[in-house]
Amino acid sequence: MRKLFLVLLVIPQFVFAQQLLPQPHYPQGVFRDPLNIPILLAGGYGELRPGHFHEGLDIKTNGKIGYTVHAAAAGYISRISISNTGFGHAIYITHPNGYTTVYGHLHRYCPELEKYVKQKQYEQQSWKINLSFSPGLFPVKKGQFIAWSGSTGSVAGPHVHFEIRNTRSEHPLNGLLFGLDIKDNIPPAVYRIALYDRTRSIYQQDPEIYTVRRENGVYKPARPLLTINADEVGFGVQALDHQNNTSNSFGIYEEILYDNGVPQIGFQLNDIGYEETRYVDAHTDYKTYKETGHHFELLFSLPGNKLPVYHDLQGNGSVDLTDGKVHHIKIAVRDAYGNTSEVRFDVKRSAPGETPPGSTPCANEMYADSRDIFENNQVQFFLDPGTLYDSICFKYKDIPEDRPGYYSDVYQLASSDIPLYQPFTLQLKPARPVPDSLKDKVVIVRRDSRGSGVNVAAATWQGDWVKAAFGDLGDFSVQVDVVPPVVRALDIHDGSDLSKASRISFRVGDAKSGIAAYRAELDGEWLMFARKGSTIYYTFDEHCPSGQHILKLTVTDGVGNQTVRVYHFKR
Repeated sequence: MRKLFLVLLVIPQFVFAQQLLPQPHYPQGVFRDPLNIPILLAGGYGELRPGHFHEGLDIKTNGKIGYTVHAAAAGYISRISISNTGFGHAIYITHPNGYTTVYGHLHRYCPELEKYVKQKQYEQQSWKINLSFSPGLFPVKKGQFIAWSGSTGSVAGPHVHFEIRNTRSEHPLNGLLFGLDIKDNIPPAVYRIALYDRTRSIYQQDPEIYTVRRENGVYKPARPLLTINADEVGFGVQALDHQNNTSNSFGIYEEILYDNGVPQIGFQLNDIGYEETRYVDAHTDYKTYKETGHHFELLFSLPGNKLPVYHDLQGNGSVDLTDGKVHHIKIAVRDAYGNTSEVRFDVKRSAPGETPPGSTPCANEMYADSRDIFENNQVQFFLDPGTLYDSICFKYKDIPEDRPGYYSDVYQLASSDIPLYQPFTLQLKPARPVPDSLKDKVVIVRRDSRGSGVNVAAATWQGDWVKAAFGDLGDFSVQVDVVPPVVRALDIHDGSDLSKASRISFRVGDAKSGIAAYRAELDGEWLMFARKGSTIYYTFDEHCPSGQHILKLTVTDGVGNQTVRVYHFKR
């Protein structure tokens, strides 16, 4: 009887711990698997991706294309989109229960839909297309065949990207909470914890990082007592989730921070709009990720982070260490199926009264909630309020550059290790005169501070200045782009006999301003070429009957340079 009494005491505490954060209640068993094979995931909701959260479920298709895709519930096809980026070929189905399902990276639509879309593409003379439909045009029943699975858009391999959205807000919801048949009884794995001085900007410090090991079911650092020279401490956690029958790793659903047994703050990744997804760079320690490759999810909210996933329970994630006492810290890390791991350690202030290292005055500080301006004789820009996630000590450097093709020095604007929520307009004044014949070929080139990436934007003139918009800080310069795009035929030459061929394809590319547009004409009429990455291709159909033909292909880059190819062939 005594043992039973103790169990009854423990159960309510466990249930209470699991319900500290409000749990969404979504319909169970309403949506079916969009494929007729067991659900195994390659990616889950809330995973940390470059510049965004992954907000759907990536369902594996055994590394193949061509599986039949089915409507997850009754409704109507309300939209389709086709692009060489993003979801590629996608279908949106609106359901009468207030939800919309999305199916991405498809190979082809069902015949009726495929025929309708192709007709619209030829009417608009554009392979890339976005169409909305009225409820009566393409109604569907639960389980109805709608498409074949594929590998289109921005994708590393064949799979179906599946989302369940709130129709009114258009926010993707956590599909793992809708009762789909996905096996998961494995708790998240925790790898490291990070300690932050919460009295300073996250971009003006290096966190103290500790590896944790699992001992008797609890993750702990090697040292039971951690110290930090700070009056207030915040925490970050590097963790991944796992599921049965797959080696893939997934994102974390929920974390809760406890100080001396009292819950302080928690986050829950469930309802995130696409207008909010870029806040992933504030939800994580972006600077440390760029430096180490380790993603730490923060258990506190940065000043410029508007992501609505945090719940202040008894605090805001900053633990006050000015009392000089040892604080017993627990962090609960949970997946969408309730599997939970715990991290436990103690923390105290290391040197009461001492100034933390690196707390030196900044000559040009920029803030998350203000309009930050920088200007001199060569550079002008401003950041609107909300562009920064935390304050930064802005540093500028002029690096002399006189190589051919450069019309300015290289201007180092802070560091690309500092993320931005929204783009800013940069104005640069060329240091050397740009000939009139080249003024429409001017570009601003941005390089990553670590040399790992390049962005090029066509510039517009404003008096003696050129301007363009960028989404990241880094190293910038004024250059010109006079080189036309590269076009390489893969399976055609002038005079080809293509009677037995199934398609015509080209590899296209541009080293600076990128491919802006392409147009193919067959015997003077627009011909639809699809695009996959750097390859554009036409699959023979009724638009190319038997006989002699002339194909003209025009490829244009971001500043108007063009490459034109003409081929005579027989079909």
